[in-house]
Amino acid sequence: MRALKLVGYLIALLLLIIIVALFFIDVIAKYVIEEEGTKAVKARVELESVDVRFFPLGVSLEGLKVTNPQEPMTNAFEAGLIDANVAFAPLLKSKVIVDSAALTGMRFNTARQSSGAVPGLTPPPGNEPSMLDKLKQDFKLPTFQVPDPDQLLAQADLQTVKLANELQTSIGQSKQEWNQRIDGLPDKETLEGYKQRIKALKESKDPLKRLQALKDVANIQKEVKSDLDKIKSAREDLNKEIANLKSGIAKIKAAPKQDIDKMLGMVGLDADAVQGLAKGLFGDEVAQWIGNGYAWYEKLLPYMNGGGESSAQAQPVADTTDYSDGLPKFLVKRLTLDGELPFPGEKVPFSGEFTDLTDQASVWGKPAQLALNSQAKAIGGLDFKGVLDHVVPANAKDTFNFDLKNLPLQDIVFSSREDFPVTMAKALAVVAGQAEIKGGDLDLKVDTRFLEVQMANLLAGDSAPLKQAMIDALKSVSELDVLVLATGALQDPDVKMSTSLDKIFSQSMRGLIKKEQDKLTGQLQTKLNSLVEEKTGSLNSEMGGLVDLNGLLGDRIGDFNSLL
Repeated sequence: MRALKLVGYLIALLLLIIIVALFFIDVIAKYVIEEEGTKAVKARVELESVDVRFFPLGVSLEGLKVTNPQEPMTNAFEAGLIDANVAFAPLLKSKVIVDSAALTGMRFNTARQSSGAVPGLTPPPGNEPSMLDKLKQDFKLPTFQVPDPDQLLAQADLQTVKLANELQTSIGQSKQEWNQRIDGLPDKETLEGYKQRIKALKESKDPLKRLQALKDVANIQKEVKSDLDKIKSAREDLNKEIANLKSGIAKIKAAPKQDIDKMLGMVGLDADAVQGLAKGLFGDEVAQWIGNGYAWYEKLLPYMNGGGESSAQAQPVADTTDYSDGLPKFLVKRLTLDGELPFPGEKVPFSGEFTDLTDQASVWGKPAQLALNSQAKAIGGLDFKGVLDHVVPANAKDTFNFDLKNLPLQDIVFSSREDFPVTMAKALAVVAGQAEIKGGDLDLKVDTRFLEVQMANLLAGDSAPLKQAMIDALKSVSELDVLVLATGALQDPDVKMSTSLDKIFSQSMRGLIKKEQDKLTGQLQTKLNSLVEEKTGSLNSEMGGLVDLNGLLGDRIGDFNSLL
């Protein structure tokens, strides 16, 4: 009897434990989910309530909030309700198979009233740049300063001055050489000697001697002609020399153009200096758009590969699970979703479903698929499709296609700098994105178009010419294209961003440069013209000595011709 009584007590105690456990199971489940979730996320995970039901078997979670460990004052994710129906039979094999589940009221990046950081658990923010940091760039206006023309002339190695100095040296050497050469030519004394000889021959009265004299005069004339040819040859050479020196003066007069081009190059007025400014304006916003999806992919990936975030550090354990039923340890066959996706200036209501979600796709044999669409009357036409194919782990490939049409945006602040504020007051965004992740490599392309653009909060009447040119360019913008490409290793891809605004800025810069160049060119041309006039005037004066020598040779030619 005592034994039966003891058994009765034990049964009663067991029933009491079961009743208490059933009564407090919701509280226990809430505690376990919050504690284990906090450990997994490394930041606070909170629930308003948990409801565990047995008929049919399932669980409902209300008011889920998951802190972003990198930003503890922000919830990375919120859900109004998570409801799941769990199959009973697989639980006997330690398998969690969710036949259907619903996740409603999803919201992202919401503000918290208190920090969700957990001392000793939440890591400090990392210092290493992420892929999104590569899209961001400090907005810095390039310097644009036109130097003083006199300063440029003083610094430049002017071809005009160089040619003038070289020509002046050449003229000096030429004058010296020609003076020496002319000194060696037949001169007035030679001419006078010829005249005296001819005169002596002509004074003879003897007919025979006069006949001989004619022959002697002819011989003298041959000598005269020989000397005349020397003088003519010298004069021809002198004319060539003078012509060559005059061509040097012509080169000096043309040299200012070369000097001006060289000095403009020294100034560094480069239209490409504004390349990348658009990245400084749009980088943060584009990074936010891409970052939402990228961050969630990083969070989801470990669970698709199996074991969660800590699996890589865990010791391998022999898997004794029976997979003869074709079921993995964890599987969500169908999960319906709805909520709001955050975009700059707008939130897009969406709905969709996630099917075949498991960390053992090789057992289940089907890839996970995610499809999201805008809700019936939602602003912005959202169409997102993703396939996470890990059926063959060695050939795992994830592909995503994303389209967003006619999303109205307003009051997007691209720059809050006091010296260059820029706000997109209104626009319609059209986004098309594709991404493939395979073998640890990323191939991403996101093409965004902004239509019906209206810029606002732009400065007026700025005295800085470059800034005013850019402001004028922004005022005329009605459409913008932004293209983001990311390729290479998933954790450290090569990220590039280009935008049509770069071209608009460059065109504006070129117009400003041409205006300033024309102004500077005119100033330099005036100063160089004065310099050329001064130099050529001095050189022409130096050339006068050679011209005088040319006249001297001309006179000698005339004098010697008179004897022929």
